[in-house]
Amino acid sequence: MNHNGGRRTFAGQSHWLVPLLLWLLTLALWLPGLGNLPLRDWDEGRVATVARSTTNLLPMKWQQAYLNKPPGLHAPIGQLIRSHGENETLVRLLPALLSSLAVPLIVLLRRALGGAHKNRKALLAGVVLMTLLPMARHGRLAMLDGTLVSCSLLLWWGWVRSREQPLRALAAGVAGSGVLLLKPPALLGLALIALIVGGRSSWPRWRGWITLVLGLLPGLAWHLWHWSVRGSDALLMWGGQGLARLTSSIGDGHGWWTPWVEVLEGGWPWLLLLPIGLRWAWGHRRQSAGRWELGLFIGSAALVLPLRTQLPWYSHLLWPPLALLCAEGLTQLLDSGAPHWVTRCWQALGFGLSLAGLGTLVIREPQLPGLSLLLAGFGLLLGGQVIRHPQPQRRRRGLGILVIAWSLALLALWHSRLWLWELNESWDPRPVAAQVRALPANASVWLQGPTRPSLGWYAGRNLQRYRKSESPETPFWLVSNKRMPGCLLNHDPVAGDWKLWRCQ
Repeated sequence: MNHNGGRRTFAGQSHWLVPLLLWLLTLALWLPGLGNLPLRDWDEGRVATVARSTTNLLPMKWQQAYLNKPPGLHAPIGQLIRSHGENETLVRLLPALLSSLAVPLIVLLRRALGGAHKNRKALLAGVVLMTLLPMARHGRLAMLDGTLVSCSLLLWWGWVRSREQPLRALAAGVAGSGVLLLKPPALLGLALIALIVGGRSSWPRWRGWITLVLGLLPGLAWHLWHWSVRGSDALLMWGGQGLARLTSSIGDGHGWWTPWVEVLEGGWPWLLLLPIGLRWAWGHRRQSAGRWELGLFIGSAALVLPLRTQLPWYSHLLWPPLALLCAEGLTQLLDSGAPHWVTRCWQALGFGLSLAGLGTLVIREPQLPGLSLLLAGFGLLLGGQVIRHPQPQRRRRGLGILVIAWSLALLALWHSRLWLWELNESWDPRPVAAQVRALPANASVWLQGPTRPSLGWYAGRNLQRYRKSESPETPFWLVSNKRMPGCLLNHDPVAGDWKLWRCQ
């Protein structure tokens, strides 16, 4: 009997089995309650509007050309909602599925980097990435950034072994096409990271370059076609809406501190392991795993931090390198139980979260995620205590307690109104949008105040910004939170400050 052949078959199956099972767990963790809250303005409302308007491969926003991003995600979302109906779950489903692929892809990438205990470290990196709140929360939204992270991981995984396996270069090329159809300028930075970090010795041979170019053809072909149709306007995706974000602030960008705040707020509970991982990577910088982990972390930071236009979701690209480094720290913690200050900090954090959860039970505020706080606090308290045990098996059990409790806390958060907390910063557009949708198709509807992409999405029409200096001469409808001269309140007004007015 050929036992070696059987062992090779089992090894090949298990190579894909672990990433597949972890992906299924990610879906079970990320997808529940996907449509239980309305779309937020930025960027869900805009993504959904472009998806509805784009009926072919030319991106449109209402009846105008959309020159901000390619239709790589908008077009399939549009096809999905046209086939099965417009609701929040369907709008978010495809981005969530594509974002969740980052978890199995980081497992494959860490394995490809090699080194001692590569399989265990790969699994831990996947668990860390799966349970990071920003990764899960933004992955559930109708936005491009989660899919961009998955494409970046596929690109780097394909590049790492492309010299020995030319077909891996095809995966890198396909990922490059994905980036070109999402956020084109990002490909320049992601490819530069691979070229520099891997070094000349990791570059593919001529067959690999051919398959890499084949994978890039769909993305390159679309941009050439787009340029042939729209001319110089097509270059805005690269310049005015792309590379210009490096040198100037565009739109409602935040300050330079935004990515730092996002990492410090969203990296828990794993953020404490980052210094340990950085020390390990520096000590192993001459080996493939250490060099790549340091390079990905520094390279991703170099792509994000210099941007003059900063928005909270731009830091999404930092989470995979952070997960890789935290997995190194977690491996050391499980092997030796040290450093003890990590588990003590986890327990202190767990105690604080538990007190906060108990406080929500006392004040009986249903909108606060009390159950989520209690579960997270319990997991950190008990898991942190068990991880301090001298026996390695007990330490692994402690990690299991922490991960399960933290995952249950995320599931509980999805069923509260606070998982999409930005909705509390503005008024619910759906009641007024329902009234606007009932108006005749030729009615002139204006909005007083800040732009609300979600209002336009739910209303099914583009609402123009109202300015007194440009007041319409013909009768029109106005969405406003205060009465304007010459305007009468629509019959059957909705609750809240914002209402629909009939103006002469």
